[in-house]
Amino acid sequence: LDLGEPVPVVVPVRAFDLAGGSVRGLEEFRFRYYTSDDRLPGFPDNPVFDYQEAVQRISLVGGNPGLTLGVQADAVALFSNAYILDGELTYERDLYTGGLLTFHPNWWAGIEKLWLSGRDGAVDWTLGDSYAAFGRGYALNVVKNTDIDLDTSLRGAQLGVSAGAFELRLVEATTNPQQVRLENPNVAMVPDRAHAVHGVRADVYGRVHAGVHATAFQFAEQIDPTGDVLGVYGERVGAGIVGATLEASSVGPLDLGAEGNVFLHDPSLSDRTGYAGYLSASAYPGPAIVLVEAKVARDTEHVNTRTAIDGYELSTGPSIEYERAITEDSSAAVNSNDIAGGRVRVDANVGRGGKVVTPYLSVAAFRDGDVGGVHFNNTPETILHGVGGAMVISGEFHALFNGGYRVDRRDGAPANNPGDTTAHADAAITVPLGHGLSVELAPSVLAYHWGDNPIQQADYVDASSTVALKVGTPWALIAYADYSDNPLIDSTGNVTDTVYAAGEVQWMPSTSTTLKLFYGAYRAGIRCAGGQCRSLPGFDGARLALTSNF
Repeated sequence: LDLGEPVPVVVPVRAFDLAGGSVRGLEEFRFRYYTSDDRLPGFPDNPVFDYQEAVQRISLVGGNPGLTLGVQADAVALFSNAYILDGELTYERDLYTGGLLTFHPNWWAGIEKLWLSGRDGAVDWTLGDSYAAFGRGYALNVVKNTDIDLDTSLRGAQLGVSAGAFELRLVEATTNPQQVRLENPNVAMVPDRAHAVHGVRADVYGRVHAGVHATAFQFAEQIDPTGDVLGVYGERVGAGIVGATLEASSVGPLDLGAEGNVFLHDPSLSDRTGYAGYLSASAYPGPAIVLVEAKVARDTEHVNTRTAIDGYELSTGPSIEYERAITEDSSAAVNSNDIAGGRVRVDANVGRGGKVVTPYLSVAAFRDGDVGGVHFNNTPETILHGVGGAMVISGEFHALFNGGYRVDRRDGAPANNPGDTTAHADAAITVPLGHGLSVELAPSVLAYHWGDNPIQQADYVDASSTVALKVGTPWALIAYADYSDNPLIDSTGNVTDTVYAAGEVQWMPSTSTTLKLFYGAYRAGIRCAGGQCRSLPGFDGARLALTSNF
């Protein structure tokens, strides 16, 4: 077959100058051995439900000051996850459900994040995965939240243009929820449910910062098993948010901030227009700092309805909550569709002679009119929460103490019924022992008393304590203890049904590498961070964790 003479093809390629560039990486490895009290029916002495899980994450970022390329690849595998019964191979738990591209029922690997970003003078851009937050987060707040093992990015494009004090930012993307969890079990993984995000923000910075923003969302009705994330652009717009931000510094003795937003919904989500507002003022009389905050939110959480099943939120405003004291009941107020209130906090520096002593007092009051969703109450509530504490620093001795009392009183409750009450206290203390030794203590306790409920719940106490002995730089020995008789949590202690104990050895051979070996159990519970709450599972077994920067 004579094809004739070869035809030259010239492809123009722009060469990027990589002089002065660098590549850095992060490797994170987790190996977990899960133990369980469950047994295969008919085999009470056979612990077939114990299994192991390995997670590997590698992140690479390289480039020069004008161009950056980044990638994150994850892999997860389950072991001891199958048995043969009556001649048939049976898997005890599904690592993933239909739709994920994989080659084995017990392992999965893929590229989770991929991005290319650049900057040329007044223009910056990103293609691929990125994060975005507009204003105080009401209109858009898609950021990494490692405290609750949450990492949803926006996969698409961002463009920023600045001219002097003016900045314009455009976002066009679909949501990209994290497939593989780094710190929590990976079971029943599903393909991404991609929702479309359209956003624009314009800001003028200076002593007075003024900004306007607008976002719109198209929600995927279901997971597309073919992986077609662009199909969501054929859906109708489910919600839109428009708002403005104003911040001013040194207005007399005050720093001021304000934001307002209007929420528009498709009737399938809500037939009412929502709104949210936030005000803050800070003053600095003498050695004190006084912060006053106020917020109102009505019909704002509908925008998160379609993402709640995947455990993340698109819109998250300031919560003004003491998040370490949030319970299964009070977490409903964090994401309430009808709440208004405020908080006053006063910090004072009274240290002398090289010591830093900063006591503080915070008082918050809310009116929560929402009675739907995860609320236990069927009437509105008035919430009062006082928190006080102090930070003490003297040389290598550090201590932080917090304690408070919260009352959630429901309308119509009898005069002798105080409502739901929460008493809580926690501390973080570092005591130097000399010769490179130090002890870190972190005790906490929370006592919860229920008011009247349609289905009455039991009062409970949660308590935990951590004691860490640090031996110079490389070694740390840590002991953990938990107690909980909360009937709403889904975990059982390894000492008794209510008592959990664990130990951990940490080795840090260099500033870039940390190795941790954990054995024992900790309890399940609600965890809140940055205005988002998740119910995280407990753990019973062994865990090896390796983190290395290179």
